[in-house]
Amino acid sequence: MVDFTKNTTKDGSLSLYSFRYQEGFHDTGGALKESINKYLLPAQLEVFSNHEKIVVLDVCMGMGYNTGCILEGLLKRNQKIEWHGLEIDQRPLNIALNEKIFQKIWSSKVLHFFHCLNKSGKWTEGFNEGTVHWGDARHKIYEIQDSLRFDLILLDPFSPQKCPELWSEEFISTLTERLSTEGRLITYSTAASIRASFKRAGLKIYSTVPSINDQNKWSLGTVAMKKKIEQNFISKDCQLKELSTREIEHLATRSSIPYRDPTGKGNSKEIISARELEQSKSQLINTSLWRKRWNTAQ
Repeated sequence: MVDFTKNTTKDGSLSLYSFRYQEGFHDTGGALKESINKYLLPAQLEVFSNHEKIVVLDVCMGMGYNTGCILEGLLKRNQKIEWHGLEIDQRPLNIALNEKIFQKIWSSKVLHFFHCLNKSGKWTEGFNEGTVHWGDARHKIYEIQDSLRFDLILLDPFSPQKCPELWSEEFISTLTERLSTEGRLITYSTAASIRASFKRAGLKIYSTVPSINDQNKWSLGTVAMKKKIEQNFISKDCQLKELSTREIEHLATRSSIPYRDPTGKGNSKEIISARELEQSKSQLINTSLWRKRWNTAQ
């Protein structure tokens, strides 16, 4: 059985569809565009301009777009980079590197980074270094030095209903422990379950503002931090904003009930079934009522 099919998204960049997860790797509007709008711009790399070293964790690096965009920005700066990736399947990166439309996107330095990971799992360039840890992210994160704190965590698994293992409250708590004091955990997900888990982990959460071309969406993603973000970085280029009343109310519905994986070994069916049972017994507001209220408000 073929596990992946290749497709070209509207911005001309390559993406894949996974038959195992029954889900595409990116929006049809553009793989590169999505990484820029949902990860690179919310990272606001200038925030880290006074850091001697920037430490990055890419959870589910897939074809590498999120990391590629971040590295293109960081390699232009005179800062040391330490990068770690968590990925269970090497094939998406390997497929991408064999396609010219993927190759032409990147600078020679970033392409070299990808080839090093694909060949040996390691990358070094001057004082910069990177390692990809192949396998289940829930377990492979413990291969990374426990004292290391990440300035950027890029969280990009398949959607929570397809891959709940990497959206569980326990895994989010583990990521939170590894986040630096001024670091940012960035994800495309706007799910109430995920945002509520961020809040319970003690993080401040912000909404990624849709681009002009995506104004039909109420949010493009979520940025979570240990400290409140400075006001000038919320308003800067309208990339981030405080949660709206609509988004705050979403966190009080049954959709906010988390995915739980206390053993770190649960499979998707077990995790989803346990959550559905918990939702059925919940006294929280039915999410359909919240949705109806805001659809009417529009």
